Amino acid sequence: MLAMAVRNTRKLIRERSAADNVRLGRFFSKRETAAKMASMFTFLETKPLMEILDPGAGTGILSAALLERVCLGRAAQEVRLVCYENDALYLPMLKNNLERLRRRAKREHGVKMSYEIREENFLLAPHPDEGDLYDCVIMNPPRELLTHGAPETLPAGDLLSSSKIDACYLFLAAAALRLREEGQLVASLPVGFATGVTLTRLREALFDDCRLTGMHLFRSGKGLKKDFLLSLRKTDDPGEPIAVSVSRETDDGTLSESLPPLPYSLIVREAGAGLLLLRDADDLTVLRRMAAMPRRFSDYGLHMKTGLTLPSRYPDLLFDKPAPGAVPLIHPRSLGSGRVTFPAKGLHGQFIKPSIPSLIQKNRNLLLLKRFPAKSDPRKLICAVYMASQAGGYRFISTHNKLNYVDRDGDEMDAPFLVGLYAALSGTLYNRYVSIVSRSEQINATELSDLPLPDEQTLRSIGSKLLAMRRLDPEACDYVFETAMKEKV
Repeated sequence: MLAMAVRNTRKLIRERSAADNVRLGRFFSKRETAAKMASMFTFLETKPLMEILDPGAGTGILSAALLERVCLGRAAQEVRLVCYENDALYLPMLKNNLERLRRRAKREHGVKMSYEIREENFLLAPHPDEGDLYDCVIMNPPRELLTHGAPETLPAGDLLSSSKIDACYLFLAAAALRLREEGQLVASLPVGFATGVTLTRLREALFDDCRLTGMHLFRSGKGLKKDFLLSLRKTDDPGEPIAVSVSRETDDGTLSESLPPLPYSLIVREAGAGLLLLRDADDLTVLRRMAAMPRRFSDYGLHMKTGLTLPSRYPDLLFDKPAPGAVPLIHPRSLGSGRVTFPAKGLHGQFIKPSIPSLIQKNRNLLLLKRFPAKSDPRKLICAVYMASQAGGYRFISTHNKLNYVDRDGDEMDAPFLVGLYAALSGTLYNRYVSIVSRSEQINATELSDLPLPDEQTLRSIGSKLLAMRRLDPEACDYVFETAMKEKV
């Protein structure tokens, strides 16, 4: 069934491409993806009647995949399929494919199938009533930016918090409303759904009514491809742990890895904050190791703040050399190999004469981090140790706005503790952890405050060993940190 729908769709793509030079292939689900989506539904018994919804059906590839799964698994004696599609280009083939599916379901599997094609925009369809609910929804919704206030966005109301939103998220919200109790939904969505800040209220509303039951991710090198699959069930029952699988393309074909069932609270954050996307079993190991850390960043009285000075606002106050009344200004370009070089050769504006008190801070030992790591940077946490003695003749300094600095309430951090903290944040374990849990390219103060850390004795031991070695490179940090962690076990 699926093969037939894909074959016919490819014929349409070839004809259209030859006639009008239009690239249609990217709009349709791949055969392997459709089969994977169908496999994410769970059928425990044979239903007398199963009602299926395919919003944005295209040529019916996803409908074919799910119908094939239902027939082969003997999940229903009768199927009622409703498809929404309002593109005139796809409608003739959709009708042809559904009619073929209807005949094959009866002839080959003894399953009675009926279908209805609604030639309208799914987002503008009337609000569902009790007679328009479904057991299964399968969808690969269209990607199209809609302006807040467009007719399609009005039903979402206050779930939207940005001026524009992708139509696929509105499709998801509208489709979830069509689920009856214990109904299931499987969708292909951009990975941005998992972490997008503007989608927080939409996620919160969705997961209030539905439980996430599974996810499938597509690896691309060390990262993830732009889309992922998720499955939902409309229920209040906490249910089973979440099933997560990952596939990646290799020279030998596509490899798929299934992770151990994961606790719901690990993947779905509270209050719609987002979903954790695990790339492989190593990511799970990282999370478990970090969960075992006994302390949190905030437990030590540590806090991160943004650098005080945006030099472009104060060009007349900047100096290349020491000047009366001027204090050191630490630049991002002063950071390198875990250290702060001050003064740095060839760097202009390394001193500033503060015209207002908010441009200076006490000269204390600090951990400095780049606010905006470059794409070429191998790590998310680019850190450096700043010792107050580097500008020992000054009571105050200033920090560039493109830096974040970490200080401690009360007494300043001594060298062993500071270097131990630097080693943790600069190591492979923490950078991988941040790449899993952070919602943006740079970690924010809230995320950092909850960052797990070793106990103080361990941090000091790590720092003391690195100071004795006179090394701050990531390799040395990893070696000393991992050695210390093994000794704690």
